[in-house]
Amino acid sequence: MILKKVIITVGLLSLMIHFTPALAQEIECDERYQQALIQYNFGLADSALSVLEPCLLNQRIHKELTKGGSVNIYRLAALSSIMIGNPEDAEKYIRELLKYQPDYAENWREGDLMEFRYMIEGVSPQPSLRLGFRTGVYIPVLKLRKNYTDPEKPGAQFSLDGRIGGQLVGLGELAISKNMTLEAGLGVLQVFFDYQVQGSGFENYQYEQTITYLEIPILVKYYVPLNSVLRPYLQTGLSGKFSLYLRENSEEFGKYWLTESSDEDYILATFITDLENLGIAVGAGITYDLKNFSMRLDVRYDHHPYSKGKLAKFDEIHGYEDIPSSEPFGYTNDINLITLSDLQISFGLAYNLKYKVF
Repeated sequence: MILKKVIITVGLLSLMIHFTPALAQEIECDERYQQALIQYNFGLADSALSVLEPCLLNQRIHKELTKGGSVNIYRLAALSSIMIGNPEDAEKYIRELLKYQPDYAENWREGDLMEFRYMIEGVSPQPSLRLGFRTGVYIPVLKLRKNYTDPEKPGAQFSLDGRIGGQLVGLGELAISKNMTLEAGLGVLQVFFDYQVQGSGFENYQYEQTITYLEIPILVKYYVPLNSVLRPYLQTGLSGKFSLYLRENSEEFGKYWLTESSDEDYILATFITDLENLGIAVGAGITYDLKNFSMRLDVRYDHHPYSKGKLAKFDEIHGYEDIPSSEPFGYTNDINLITLSDLQISFGLAYNLKYKVF
């Protein structure tokens, strides 16, 4: 029992010895800055650096300080390094300073040396992590690949027209180099379209359809290197889409949805014949950077590659009578085979969580 108490006591003392110096440094950094500032103002730059040394480049300590406190410490260290003729260390401290105050060049202080200002202007702080959202319009790009009707409608005209839908996507953007970022998102978008049948001797009728998708875009962005708050970019990547609309399933022909006509009691079965769940995204946009936020206007086209394999399942079907009666969609009046790509135009807003200096 006594041995157990001794072991616990020794362990607690070890922990106290391990953490106490670091805790003391965190508490002392603001005081050290005031002492170092007095030394610097008396022309003792070497002494100022010695006083600040425990508080420099220790990221754990700076997590406990305010951003303003970290800026003060790195500014004074950079000025002191310039005064003793050590520009390499000065640039190192300036890079750390700009992580905490990226817009320092717009807020010069009295006493900032010209060399210090030149160094600040020569470094490019950029957001390294952003979180935000985008919202806008979704324009479907549709094509009617094939159509079957029962009864047959000789001379009939079939048209498929997309209508503008909406989207809301949450996003995160991570810098992977000075001009390139990786963006991933998760959101919801809606597709609206009309399918019309018109023909001599047949009453015209129209189907109206709404499909809701869950979208997961993963994009690589290249920002054009401009020294401006307005930065255009190009983007490419992959876009995953997963239907939230209830789908029927044919064991032979795949998934489809059923839509009743708004004019008559006709039923339409629609099969998508491209790679619905995976698209290739290309686009461009422009970002307007503020201190803590960035706004963007984004235009993107998602192309879903055409799947010959899906359409091949219907190759043996030349008319409605060739569809096996065992198929669950066999009672429908019309069958559509379509492709579905899209154009997205959106406005986004993102919060800059972290900065990186390049």
